[in-house]
Amino acid sequence: MEKKPKQKKIIIIGAGLAGMSAGCFLQMNGFETEIFEKHSSSGGLCVSWKRQGYTIDGCIHFMAGTSPSETTYPFWNSLIDMQSLRFIYSDTHSVAENERRERISFYSDVDRLEAELLAKAPEDKAHIEKFIRLVRKFLRMSPPVFKPVETMTLGEKLKVGYSMAPFLPAMLRYMRITNQEYAAGFKNKELKKMWELAFVGDAPLFYSVMPLVWRHKKEAGYPAGGAALISGLIEQKYKELGGVMHFNTHVTRILTADNVAHGIELENGAQHKADIIVSAADGRTTIYEMLQGAFKDQKVKDRYERKVFQTIDPTLYVALGINRDFSDQPPKLYFPLEKPIRIDPLSTVDFLEFSHYCEDASAAPAGKSLLTFMPEARDWKYWQELRKHDRKKYDDEKARIASEIVEALDRRFGHIKECVEMTDVVTPATYIRYTNNWTGCQISWKGTRNTFGKPVAWQINGLRNFYMTGQWASVAGGLNHVVMMGNHLAQIICKNERQKFKIC
Repeated sequence: MEKKPKQKKIIIIGAGLAGMSAGCFLQMNGFETEIFEKHSSSGGLCVSWKRQGYTIDGCIHFMAGTSPSETTYPFWNSLIDMQSLRFIYSDTHSVAENERRERISFYSDVDRLEAELLAKAPEDKAHIEKFIRLVRKFLRMSPPVFKPVETMTLGEKLKVGYSMAPFLPAMLRYMRITNQEYAAGFKNKELKKMWELAFVGDAPLFYSVMPLVWRHKKEAGYPAGGAALISGLIEQKYKELGGVMHFNTHVTRILTADNVAHGIELENGAQHKADIIVSAADGRTTIYEMLQGAFKDQKVKDRYERKVFQTIDPTLYVALGINRDFSDQPPKLYFPLEKPIRIDPLSTVDFLEFSHYCEDASAAPAGKSLLTFMPEARDWKYWQELRKHDRKKYDDEKARIASEIVEALDRRFGHIKECVEMTDVVTPATYIRYTNNWTGCQISWKGTRNTFGKPVAWQINGLRNFYMTGQWASVAGGLNHVVMMGNHLAQIICKNERQKFKIC
């Protein structure tokens, strides 16, 4: 009788979506995996929590890959029965209004978007139609993401190149133009201002095109039930596949000998050995603490030492439970403030952006609304130090900001103060405490013209049997992206271990 080869054991650090996705696909391929998670539950940044009858989604604004026509759908569907979920598709990407409460609606449907922009700024017809043509062009694109480039044959690479050739010149061009730079071409001052609100000003224009493509094709929506539902279903799949999950286990060191990773050490001193170590945790913590800065190559230095990569600006996350129905308002609205709100020494906002979740019955009791706000909080060290050294002032500052947001809502919509039933404020210090995410940001790197095309940092040159996955290893974040990375990492490990990759 032929003896089966012994399963290789893989330890994964971090039970966020990247770690659990990698764990699932590795289990499908015969590896024995264990996930070690610092927190008491899975999900990492993909998390929601309950407060006084309201469910606060701390992560998902929209989730790409919700339709079988979108190329990342198969990755999701391998982990979750996607047909069993209900997705909410908004008519608008966002809506922005000025001081006179005149609005521009950035519709999900590209034809409606074109009509809206031309109606509000006919003098900008040429510049508007140029953008609309760009969106329509990428409606035809189907990115070939079935394999990572590291596992492709020459024939597969040529096929990918051929399929992407019609789109590559436009991608390269509009990765080098920011939303702010494109908005400068508008003659209409209101459209210029609102464009920079609706689409992140310093982000490449191309990164605004793709969400519009997904929304138009109904390939990106909000999952009713939110972040905890998604992460919970993936955890369930991982356990069904035989994976082992350890919570409240803080990994402090990755064990190496002769430039080979062979285990981990926990905060309590316990050590666990494995054939392969995967970090799906915060990248900076992994490199400079768990590996003590002993292994660094160009990909690592580009991210953490050469400033080629820039982190996304952190925000606060303010949630309000309102005894009032906001379903007559756009799901995402920007409105100007009569009085700016100071967030921290580096951040003051004169516009507020709020989202409501009225179409998701799990978010708030019937007839009530959950509103969330994400004002920029660039001085993450201020929040971290304040929480550490002056908890009273830290709590007072959170309360002040929430109060000023309520005051602004009251001035804008009237009769809000007496309707507020729940207030919750999350700072960069909170994100650092629960997820260990460097700078307390919800997404890792800004997508910029300098990082486009940079390779994923799957491995560090000079360290064997060690891999990284998740948003810190890549050039950007996003739910569908990190789930795809879990699949791609499993393919890379299978190739390196000389075995055929499969999905079951």
